[in-house]
Amino acid sequence: MSEQFTTESQSESPDNFNSVLIGGAVIFVIGIVPFLNLINGCCLGMLLGGGVTVWHYTNQYNLTLTSGEGFKLGALAGLLGGLAGLVVGYVLIALFDYQPGKEELQELMLNIFGSDPTIRAQMEESFREPSTNALSVSAIAIATITTAIIYPLFAGLGGIIGASLFKKGSPQV
Repeated sequence: MSEQFTTESQSESPDNFNSVLIGGAVIFVIGIVPFLNLINGCCLGMLLGGGVTVWHYTNQYNLTLTSGEGFKLGALAGLLGGLAGLVVGYVLIALFDYQPGKEELQELMLNIFGSDPTIRAQMEESFREPSTNALSVSAIAIATITTAIIYPLFAGLGGIIGASLFKKGSPQV
């Protein structure tokens, strides 16, 4: 009886919940903290979160993952962290009219694209629009769909990179 239990538990894959939660938390923190969220402009935070997910999983269970398994873990963390950041961001907008990183992103855009006075004036005018537009149904739908595609994709790529870097023990069967 005990042999049957041990063979069943060995054939099951280890639980990835904690690893996905940790990777999602990394993505969430990077996405929600002002100034730190600027590194998501090049998707580095999402890649890092996917890599952290795979790193934690391989260290916890002493495994080597395939690139497909790394992508899956990273994508789950990306989806979790991205959607959590989206929800918290909308709560901050609704309650406090605060959008983390908005001012920094606006300043960065003005510095990069605002050398022409007419373009700069148009950009500054668009920045003055109230944040109620951010809470429209269409804006929420577009942001949710975009987040559900972009975050898992880039965090999954981070998971692939992590799977090639963090090799421990025997491959997962």
